[in-house]
Amino acid sequence: MASHPPDQSMGKTAIRGSIYSIAASAVTILLGFARAVLLARLLLPEHFGVATLALFFLNLSTTLTALGLDSAIIHRQDADDAWLDTYFTLRLLANLIPLGALALLTPLIARAYPAMPALAPVLWAFIAIEAIRSINASQETLLNRALAFRALALLDISASIAMTICAPLAAWWGAGIWALVVERAAGHAVRTVGVWWLFRTYQPRLRWDGEKARWFWRFSRAVWLSTNLNFLLDRFDDFWTGTFLGKTPLGYYSKAYEFARYPRRLVANPIVSVFYPIFARLQHDPIRLARAFFRMNSAIVRFGFWFGILFIFNANEFVRLFIGERWLPMVPTFQLMIVYVILDPLVVGANRLLLAVGRPEEVTRVRLVQLGCFVPLVALLGSRFGIEGVALAADIMVLVGTLLLFIATRRIITYSLRVLFFWPAVAVALAALTLWLTAAWWQTFPTWGSLAGKTVLGTLLYGLILWLAERHELIEAWRIIKRRGWTA
Repeated sequence: MASHPPDQSMGKTAIRGSIYSIAASAVTILLGFARAVLLARLLLPEHFGVATLALFFLNLSTTLTALGLDSAIIHRQDADDAWLDTYFTLRLLANLIPLGALALLTPLIARAYPAMPALAPVLWAFIAIEAIRSINASQETLLNRALAFRALALLDISASIAMTICAPLAAWWGAGIWALVVERAAGHAVRTVGVWWLFRTYQPRLRWDGEKARWFWRFSRAVWLSTNLNFLLDRFDDFWTGTFLGKTPLGYYSKAYEFARYPRRLVANPIVSVFYPIFARLQHDPIRLARAFFRMNSAIVRFGFWFGILFIFNANEFVRLFIGERWLPMVPTFQLMIVYVILDPLVVGANRLLLAVGRPEEVTRVRLVQLGCFVPLVALLGSRFGIEGVALAADIMVLVGTLLLFIATRRIITYSLRVLFFWPAVAVALAALTLWLTAAWWQTFPTWGSLAGKTVLGTLLYGLILWLAERHELIEAWRIIKRRGWTA
């Protein structure tokens, strides 16, 4: 046996993988933001509404048959060619059968939306692209299984570059809604070249082994309910908005959510993804587990509240400057969605903790409660207040999930909610009050000046209050980061 534990080499691999992942995320987020701005300026809200509804039906068909096969093959580290072949065959069947059924049902779906004549052809195009993606997915999963993080990062960046070039060009040339189809097709075309010619790790063969197929089913069925609950919580609002409010309101709603998510993607998502394996490693050490969970949420809360105050008070200027005045009707929805994207990472982080310590049933129970309140709230508030009501329903749903999940985590570990939330809440309240009281003054500035001025003032006030209240903790946190000792 080696004198050094294998955890050291795995730790180095994890660090390298995190660097590749974070670097790729930074590039793809910047490219994605630029692409979203260009497409929003070149296309109409109804284009995004039709595409969002088509993607709802596409993702619904694939999610209903999602069996967690990717997680299963990653878990099965001793898998030989027979296992891989059975996995590949099951993966194809689990995707192509529902896609074929959806293609046959598309005319019926389109008949239910007579105001959206482009829905059927766009949905058929998305189905064809998804069929290609489903074939690529097995190779990408095996790259992940082989810890080929560099290859996956290159795939993400290359696909994002292709999408950022092709989709805006198609929109510029007058393709209309088909620019959104081109966006999706360009990304998967590049990934196809990458996984089958540049980074292929496995030569697939169709093979069926009944015993192995049964093992995949036993392993994966536990994931199925959670996956479908997550999908409904994430996409039911899109379906309801498109069905009952129409394609243009859905276009505004979908873009408001997309742009509101960028701060979360930039800060919260990388933090949560890094801490999940740490939770699993510390599941039998409640003190260090509590410390890691608190530090993760402390960073999410402090960055999230800061981003939230800036985006809420700069929403009007942001929309005018970046995506154009025709998108101003989405400003109230955009402001409401900020609340959702601040709280949702806390939900995800608590979910990851519960899964890491072997409590998936608690996550499922909370998801069921969230779904039980979300569906009627969307219908009730959406009918009364339009897309602002739908966004408010999403805020209430995620708040309920946050409360229930934090109650569940406190049955496992001990940490202070007061220390976690009190001073960030005070800082954001005082900064918000100041920006609200000076709102009339900022209107005398040009748009760029108002955006810059409120950003600087809000940041200084929020940062100053946190520094005065928590400077010792902030200094210690920085020292820990420098030592890379998040759980020390």
